[in-house]
Amino acid sequence: MNAPLIIVGAGHAGGRAALTLREEGYGGRLILIGDEAHLPYERPPLSKGLLQGSTDLAQCSLCDSQQLAALGVEHIAANPVSRLEPQHHRLQMADGQWLSYAGLLLATGGRARRLPREQANVFYLRTHDDALVLRNELKPGARLVVVGGGFIGLEVAATARGLGCEVTLLEAGPRLAGRVVPPVISDALLALHREQGVDVRLNVALECIHADAVQLVDGQRLPCDLVVVGIGMQPNIELAAAAGLEVGQGIRVDAQLRTSAADIYAAGDVCEFRLAGLYQRQETWRNAEAQGRLAALNLLGRALAFETIPGFWSDQYAWGLHTVGVMTARMVRRALPDGGLLLFYLDDHHRLQGACGWALGNRAAKDIKLCERLITARIPLDPVSLADPDVSLKPLLRG
Repeated sequence: MNAPLIIVGAGHAGGRAALTLREEGYGGRLILIGDEAHLPYERPPLSKGLLQGSTDLAQCSLCDSQQLAALGVEHIAANPVSRLEPQHHRLQMADGQWLSYAGLLLATGGRARRLPREQANVFYLRTHDDALVLRNELKPGARLVVVGGGFIGLEVAATARGLGCEVTLLEAGPRLAGRVVPPVISDALLALHREQGVDVRLNVALECIHADAVQLVDGQRLPCDLVVVGIGMQPNIELAAAAGLEVGQGIRVDAQLRTSAADIYAAGDVCEFRLAGLYQRQETWRNAEAQGRLAALNLLGRALAFETIPGFWSDQYAWGLHTVGVMTARMVRRALPDGGLLLFYLDDHHRLQGACGWALGNRAAKDIKLCERLITARIPLDPVSLADPDVSLKPLLRG
């Protein structure tokens, strides 16, 4: 009997890979192993719809149990892999069972980065179960301190304000989301959250957390009922590292998402790949979707290179942020109605390399999709036209 294809990690990337394998005609045995008890689901709703109570797990899931069964995908839940032996093409699960594989995908994702000391009133948001626990605490009038001004912290703050909580947000750096957005967007985020009643504090350091307050290094004491910590994600590389695979800040792969072991691939949040010559990871819906698909195709022998334009989005109250591509030193700004804006990033030949849109609702999404086409087209663009809100982007595709 032929050994199966096995996917370790039943999140977005792993789930998408399993579905793609069946869509592409793979008829052999297929096993999907997950740490969580749930079917594969998308994570963006955790800090929005799931936390608000307007979305449930079924609406976030990539498939239901009947679909997986019909596709013949063996889903092993809540039984993580504890040992990997690439030289013997086998792995061991927490219950002691060994499985051999013909090909393997590691989509092990990550876990919330935690504070050194655990506290009863401190919460994290990485999984569906985390969201359910936190949702029960976000009652009207609850005093919430959010530690971390990245997108998880900001989205939790926005959701909590919508649920009637009093929110203080602490950011150690000089601006919000400073690692991923330009200063003008950080300024817009800051203004919006303060308008919505969030007490945003920049350049602050946490001393300790008490049962009823957060203590800052400068001596300030912030009374609170609960604390949400959003200080990043820790990639789950331990299994790969113990097996002797090459790792850095993630599981390192080549252009085809193959690890240092020839029949093992990696995808999603844990995957560290080269972009513009530098290793990086991308913790986005877009990356999980694209890499899950491509890894599945390459498990089938397609030998396709991973070539993608990075991008992400975030919802903040009634506003939407959309990005695509990469930021460069040459930026052109276009004003949009109601205080929104589009930022265009050009290379030295005025070809578009990236774009960022900030606008009410989904207003910037269409422009960002056109920008992705402009990036692919590599057409030199007129900066004056880009800056003019009366000039439509679509005709620019004709050069």
